[in-house]
Amino acid sequence: MSRVSLIRQTGYQESGLSQALTAAMEPLGGMERFVKPGQTVLLKPNLLDAAAPDKCHTTHPAVVRAVGALVQQAGGKPIIGDSPAIDPFKKVARVSGMADAARELGVDLVELRHPTPAKPPEGSLYASLEIARLALEADVVITLPKLKTHGQMLMTLAVKNLFGCIVAQRKAAWHHQTGLDRMVFASLLMDIYGAVGPGLAILDGIWGMDGRGPSNGNPKHFGMLAASANALHLDLAVCRTLGVPLKRLPLYRVALERGMISQDLGQIELAGDAPDSFSRDFDLPKLDTMHILPSWIDSLARHHLVAKPVQIEEDCEGCLKCMRICPAKCLSLEGKKASFDYDACIRCYCCQEVCPQNAIRFKQGLLVRILNLLGR
Repeated sequence: MSRVSLIRQTGYQESGLSQALTAAMEPLGGMERFVKPGQTVLLKPNLLDAAAPDKCHTTHPAVVRAVGALVQQAGGKPIIGDSPAIDPFKKVARVSGMADAARELGVDLVELRHPTPAKPPEGSLYASLEIARLALEADVVITLPKLKTHGQMLMTLAVKNLFGCIVAQRKAAWHHQTGLDRMVFASLLMDIYGAVGPGLAILDGIWGMDGRGPSNGNPKHFGMLAASANALHLDLAVCRTLGVPLKRLPLYRVALERGMISQDLGQIELAGDAPDSFSRDFDLPKLDTMHILPSWIDSLARHHLVAKPVQIEEDCEGCLKCMRICPAKCLSLEGKKASFDYDACIRCYCCQEVCPQNAIRFKQGLLVRILNLLGR
């Protein structure tokens, strides 16, 4: 039996937040259960891009600071680290408030680098993975996700947050390799989770994002902190609490296929505040990639049946982030006008994820519209 702790918390004020995190950890045995004196502890927040905390793109620095303080009280030596997808690390650290949090804690804030071979878990689709060295060498890894929706994976929580342990420039290669198939990408996320083996997951769901996440949605107050020794169980318990249809969640379907969970989630015990004390009123995205047809009609599917990225030229500021992140190198800009090579496009929608002006949208294909109506 695995335990997931859910605690109501309205804001990021230091005293209240510290008390709420202590309450969240109590049913799990306290931070002392996970961190021993002298251990190096990697705090892995979501540092998607250079966005201020009130944009809800990134884990709030107050949560990271409060968790770091608990680690220090247990005798651990915290290090804050991540590998942002596109923006320079120093800029992300400064704008997100994470540099201030590290300074106040008196700890290092580092960019995750040095890809290191790691053995995937049994049942992996891949023979090998390369994970940032610190994520493999730290005595304990604590994943500190932001509660957000996601246009490909429906939700981005504790397991998805560990994709940041793939060193920045290699994320694009993995996106290119998994292509249209979000179940394959969900399997990759599960493999990274197994390779990193985080000891603890703590979710910042006080303010999060709904709509078209992970960066172009709407800030949303959820009033939730969650904690568990099992990141997958945390994700599934939070989704069920918020009324997310689990059959739409790729991670849930992969976990079922691998025998990691039961269909009714009977192995997950909830502690803390009652699930019905959290609102279920939020906007889920429609999943836009789809790969369920035979490979011989992939070209037809890409052109007519699945969604494709399109630009709203008047909203573009010409920052080139979309072009730089594109793993298929199928996007070019002349001034502020984008051109897409849809034959080469793998429909990963990284361009949409990183666009700071929401200038890239989706033109849904017929198949995706039908499947979304059917609740697939």
